This record gives sequence, structure tokens and C-alpha cells, in this order.
Amino acid sequence: MATINTHRANDGTLSYRVRIRMRGQPTQSASFPSLKDARRWAAMIEGQMIEGRHFPEKKSSHTLSELIARYYKDVHPQKSPKTRRREAFILRYWDDQLGHAFLSDIQPRDIIQRRDRLSTTRKPGTIHMYLAVLSHVFTIAVREYQWLEQNPCSRVSKPPLPQGRVRYLTDDERSSLLSACQESGNRYLYPLVLAALSTGMRQGELLGVCWRDIDLDRGTIYLEQTKNKRRRAVPLVGKALDAIRAMSEGQAPDAYVFPATNRSNPFGSYRNAWLYAVKKAGLSEYCFHSNRHASASAMVQLGIPLYTVGTILGHTNPGAMTNRYAHMATENLRAALETMTNHIFPG
Repeated sequence: MATINTHRANDGTLSYRVRIRMRGQPTQSASFPSLKDARRWAAMIEGQMIEGRHFPEKKSSHTLSELIARYYKDVHPQKSPKTRRREAFILRYWDDQLGHAFLSDIQPRDIIQRRDRLSTTRKPGTIHMYLAVLSHVFTIAVREYQWLEQNPCSRVSKPPLPQGRVRYLTDDERSSLLSACQESGNRYLYPLVLAALSTGMRQGELLGVCWRDIDLDRGTIYLEQTKNKRRRAVPLVGKALDAIRAMSEGQAPDAYVFPATNRSNPFGSYRNAWLYAVKKAGLSEYCFHSNRHASASAMVQLGIPLYTVGTILGHTNPGAMTNRYAHMATENLRAALETMTNHIFPG
């Protein structure tokens, strides 16, 4: 006996889940985008069952909602607070869209349909993130839980990403920003921004540093937790080292170098002060992460090799990831070509 249940997503999209129960046969189920397809499949499978010709394929008995719930329990807590906040919204979206469906019923076309719908309101980078999160959920189902044979996202293409814009600071802009930070009511903002510009470290890396992670004698910050899960040592030099050394007296090893009132969202303690400083400095289209780009850009313009810049920034593939700054090394390239042409075309 077949039963058909209707599921309506928040955006109004309908899908139809069929369950067929027959004595002596395992329960069969599938989801379809139209009622016509659901009824056609139900009639076909019921007929085959009655005639004894139906040999059911191995199907997952778990829904995407069940998978996401287990992912929340096992995998989600291992990520950084910032990543958990970002991915929680994405997981809720996929749960709402396809949570009712059995894993074995979810086809690439179902994901493609949602991808195309997202593209009408979201940028390519956001869509990449939505697909990456869902793909990781399915990967865990395949590798860890054995709930699926293959990841349906592997046959879903991602939209092309636009070339990233590199926002860097002129000397005057850098001076104005640091002056505004020095005048801030938040006394930690200046050393935080100074460290960001001097090391190229990510916001989360800086805000997660404790005093035990810094060797002031050697001028080195030791990072145990990074975005790419690799330990990293970052040199701390110049004014940034002086500013942090001045803050170190009497600090407990477990205390954070840059304290925050809410450790689940550390930058929240600095956001208003940062935004006010940026406005006061007269900077446009400049976020905190732009400090990392400004640091990288300054190194490249001074002739530091791209591979070295990428290593300092902690890129997994230093050469490839740092190519976005290559256009800033034009003068260094010009000098190389002048050397070569003077040699092969003497006189």
C-alpha cells in the first residue's frame, strides 16, 4: 500500500515522498518533485512487488535531516566559533530544502535546482560556500557513517568566481588609520591593528593568541590553531613587538593578548571601535581582513618573493595562493627583464 506525503519548503517549493509497505517486502521510499512522478513510481513498484519481480536496490534509510543532526553533534563542534556561526545558517538552509528526503534519493539535479535558485539572490562566493558545506556533510556520510555510496555534490559544478580585489593602503592611509586607532577608547585596538599590519595574521589568529604563545625574547608568535590546521611560527618585529612587550607585564600565561568580553565572538568587542577608526581615517571599502592584504601588498612591492610572502601568510600553497598580489611586483619584473635584455642585446 503506497502513501504519499507532501513537503513544502519555506520558499513554497513542493516535493512528494512515497512510502510503499507490503507484507513480506522491505518498505520502499523515494522523493519526487511532482505528484505525477510520485504516483507513477508508486504504481510501478507496487505492480512489481505483487508480481514478485521487484528486487529493491540498497537504499539509505536516513534522511538529510538525520545526517545534519549527527553532523552537528560530531563534526560541527570541532570548528572555530566563527566557522560554526557561519555554517549553522547554511546547514539550516539545506535542512529546510532537502532535509525531508532520504539520502539515496537526493540527486545532483536536486542540488543544482537549489544552486540556481540561490544564484538569483546570492553572489558566487556565497554559493561556493553553500555547496562546500553540503559537500562536506555528504563526504562525512560516505566516509565516516557509511550511509551513502557516493557524494551527489561531486557532480554539481560551482559558479566561476570573480577575480578577487586587493585593497591595500598607501603610506598616508596607513598613517591615518594607525593614528585613529591610537586615539580610540579601546586601548587594545592600536596594538591589534599594528600586529595585523606587521604580521599579516588573520583576525581569528590574532584574537586567539595567549601570552604563553608569544616568545618576546625571540620575537615570535606560535600558532597552534590555524585556518589550514597547521602549526605556524610568525616573527614579531618592530613597533608591533614593542607595543605587545609593553602590554606583557603581569599577564598570566593563559590570558589572551587581546582580551574580548565575548570569546564566542571576540571581534565583537572591537567592531565598533574599528569601524569608528576606519571612518575617522577616511578609508573606504576597508575591512579588518584588508590589513592582511595590505601587509602582503607592502611586502610584494618591496621586492620580497611571492613564495616568502605566502609562507609568512600561512598559505597551504604559498606560490599559488599569493599570485593575486603578483601584479604589484611589476617593477621587480621590469628590472629582471632589463637585466636579461641588456645581456642578450649588448650595446
